[in-house]
Amino acid sequence: MLEKEIKILEIDKDVIVAQLLELGAEKTFEGFVHDIYYDFPDDAPKNKMEANGRMFRLRQKGEEHIYTIKNKRKKIKKAEGVVAKDEHETPISNIESFAKVLEKYGMSKIREKKKHRVSYALDGMEFDFDIYEGIPEFLEIEGPDGDTIQQWVVKLGLEKYEQMLGGSRKIFKHYGIEYMYHD
Repeated sequence: MLEKEIKILEIDKDVIVAQLLELGAEKTFEGFVHDIYYDFPDDAPKNKMEANGRMFRLRQKGEEHIYTIKNKRKKIKKAEGVVAKDEHETPISNIESFAKVLEKYGMSKIREKKKHRVSYALDGMEFDFDIYEGIPEFLEIEGPDGDTIQQWVVKLGLEKYEQMLGGSRKIFKHYGIEYMYHD
């Protein structure tokens, strides 16, 4: 799957949720999300996933456990004004057991984060409201292409809000919050 998204900062969630519900959106998730990222050690830079635009994540989303592999697509980001990544997600039964397998094959935990998320779906679009400790709530809009995402930005009256391309590390940096890294 090709994931395309933007983030809208410091939004008024109640107003946007009311608009989404009026348009027929359905709530698809509410709860905590815990992400743990893995990569190969620094002594093998040619093998490092992040250095090659890839990411490997274990996620607990409510009661669901998922591993995800992402690969950045820089050309789409520039052309469409969105973050674009090839994304492959697979459910797993136990994060701890899966993490032990990753570590056995040479990967190690490089960072982790926790957030509260409320998600809505409408017309093939995903609207995720995220809260990290110390960071104002923001909206992530995910859709098929940059034009469609921007149409929703206008439809929801969000043009005046700051938009950000990038992942959570960019959000943390924007607000001067230290990211949660592991040694």
